[in-house]
Amino acid sequence: MGLKIFNNTDISNLYSSISKIDKGTSIDYAVNIFPKIKRGFLFLNLQEYYRQIENNELIINKFINDKTPSNIKIILMICLTLIFHSKKPHYALVNEAVEFSKKFKKGSLVNAVLREVLRKKNSVKNNKQNVPKLFKANCDKIYTSSKIRSYIYKSFFTKPKSFQISLNDNVNNFYKKRVALLNDKLCANYFVQDIGNFEIINSVKDLYNDQKILDVCAAPGGKSILLSSYGFQVEALDKSQNQIDKFIENVKRLKLDIKISKKNFLESKINSKYNSILLDAPCSALGTFRRNPDVVSKIDKEKLIINQNIQVKMVDKSLNLLNKGGVLVYIVCSFHSFETMGVIDKILQKHKNITIEKIQSDKMIKKENGYFTNPYSFKEFGGSDIFFVTVLRKKK
Repeated sequence: MGLKIFNNTDISNLYSSISKIDKGTSIDYAVNIFPKIKRGFLFLNLQEYYRQIENNELIINKFINDKTPSNIKIILMICLTLIFHSKKPHYALVNEAVEFSKKFKKGSLVNAVLREVLRKKNSVKNNKQNVPKLFKANCDKIYTSSKIRSYIYKSFFTKPKSFQISLNDNVNNFYKKRVALLNDKLCANYFVQDIGNFEIINSVKDLYNDQKILDVCAAPGGKSILLSSYGFQVEALDKSQNQIDKFIENVKRLKLDIKISKKNFLESKINSKYNSILLDAPCSALGTFRRNPDVVSKIDKEKLIINQNIQVKMVDKSLNLLNKGGVLVYIVCSFHSFETMGVIDKILQKHKNITIEKIQSDKMIKKENGYFTNPYSFKEFGGSDIFFVTVLRKKK
């Protein structure tokens, strides 16, 4: 899987990209090394490869045996993706796959399997409830309703809608006078944000008792921008210059006044105390599976434990910066228990002077010590990503 690109074919480029993505690279990053003319095709088919990974594995296992090398299996699964989800001519993809597989001395095998797949193509059906097992297991822990579960499973196979959020109330917007669909063009005085993300900030903003707020891990800035539009004075921190650059660009475009600093939160000394803190912690991004289906294939216990350790440290430091009576909002775009309820469990064991505030929203589901957005409640708008949020108040 560490193979370099042999030639400029779709099969070889997809194979090379998958080898990087499976090691932790994002689809965006993997695609950006290619010429612009190729990026759209590669991006869409890589997304579909990871959306269909469970279905494709079940299909291809009917045509191969346990001795088939893993790299050949990946090539065949790439071909299945292209056969069922692209307009690439079948004869062209078979020829490309066979030529590429000759590097592994398996050209004849790939040719035979693909010919058989194409012969039986009309009898092959993809099951839109057939999501990866670990994804399903974690989803089922959070959502007990079969209706909600089924909707989430199906949404794994559906390209999500994009939303734009207005800085001001507008009666033409379809949700809470702020949310509109993002189709071809971003409107003036709007910024990009998922509707579930908007719902969280909109629902917790009134629980803060001070509009001077520290936003930790703020870039690329959607939550900071939304808070600013509600009248908050935002001090934003982030350690990624690339993300900060995007944040600054948006702030300038929207003509907002947000103080942005490049800082590693855990490594920086912060002398000030705050009544209001927002911590959107780094995580697995499992809740963004609709737009980043590769995250589902990267569920890894060791990585999740590392994430949790960092998240606990960040919450711990945030609480130490919080004045008595102050409020910390903890958010992750994940629904894995390690990064959500597990983090808060550890915090409550250590900090006995913390209470959990109730959030009023019919778009979220209460689970133990926090809340998860309910994608089904946004069905009429095209669904949402999944976020976890909890509001911690330090006792006076």
